[in-house]
Amino acid sequence: MNIAQRCRGLFIAALVVLSGCSSGQNKQDQILDELANLDKETIFERAEQLYSDKQYRKARDLFAFVYDSFPNDPLGHKAALRVADTYSVKNDVTSLTEARLRYRDFANRYPNDPDRDYALLMVGHTYSARKLRPDRDLSDIQQALGAYQQLVNLYPNSRYMSEAQDRMNNLNELLAQHEWLVAQFYMRNRRYLGALWRLEYIRENYPNFSQIGTINEKITEMETVIEERDATWKKRLEELKKASEIDE
Repeated sequence: MNIAQRCRGLFIAALVVLSGCSSGQNKQDQILDELANLDKETIFERAEQLYSDKQYRKARDLFAFVYDSFPNDPLGHKAALRVADTYSVKNDVTSLTEARLRYRDFANRYPNDPDRDYALLMVGHTYSARKLRPDRDLSDIQQALGAYQQLVNLYPNSRYMSEAQDRMNNLNELLAQHEWLVAQFYMRNRRYLGALWRLEYIRENYPNFSQIGTINEKITEMETVIEERDATWKKRLEELKKASEIDE
């Protein structure tokens, strides 16, 4: 391809790009003009309808428009939360992370907002939404518990209290299961004192653990094993001491 042909090709490509940008800009301007003629309540209602129809990206754009246009208005605050909701409704890590940042920002930015308890609840949800396991990293469980605990402490009369407490109970069950797994590992490897400490920790910190009966039985069993082992060691030491005295 010679220089003239190359320049002609670049010129045509530039025209196509500029035409597309112009078309997109015109469409955006048209949408903005339409929204400018509507009151914030109507725009918010349209966004809610789009959300109900699971058109989350379109709903997000309208919620964001309401918030950006009326950041100090109560409806603007609700719109900010709903933007976060359009992310949290997805279950992928990227969306949940974005939602978490927005809920936290809301809770920090509007400490006196009546929906702050909801924001704290949803921070916890963004951690607990994905499947959590007691044999994996516990940081998400602990972070979720922290958010729910903050809600419980700050808003004891919140309408979300029951939901937060249910979530906390489920998360505490996972933490207790983790400790139980560790205790079983110690028992298999005859590290009885370490097992006993873990079992006692479960009994003290997770009294509602679904297997608390088994935990109590194992505590008694470990105490007996340790007592018998100590008695055996003591007897052996006495035998060695006597043998040493005879040799002298």
